[in-house]
Amino acid sequence: MGEFSMATHPYQNYYLKVKPALICKAEELSMLGLGAVTEDDIWIYLVQKKWKRPSPEIHLYQLVSDILSISGSQFMTFMTIEAYRGPDLLGKLSQEEMKELLHG
Repeated sequence: MGEFSMATHPYQNYYLKVKPALICKAEELSMLGLGAVTEDDIWIYLVQKKWKRPSPEIHLYQLVSDILSISGSQFMTFMTIEAYRGPDLLGKLSQEEMKELLHG
């Protein structure tokens, strides 16, 4: 998903604390048929979409709530947009895989 550095976000110090929730959500999304989703994929989605404007007074329970409330459609939309932006990923997908990505 591009040249994104996870270490640059203000919430990075929470990463290890919320990792179990990230893993749980990644497994859930994978079970919904979204392919091999990792906890880093979920983190990147949150940093680039939900946490664009970090709050200095954020609480751990709010981060966990954000993680667990991600829907499959929200995540899939993000991944599809990233696929359009990232020619490296598009070049690796077959036409059949691209149809599956776009049309479920």
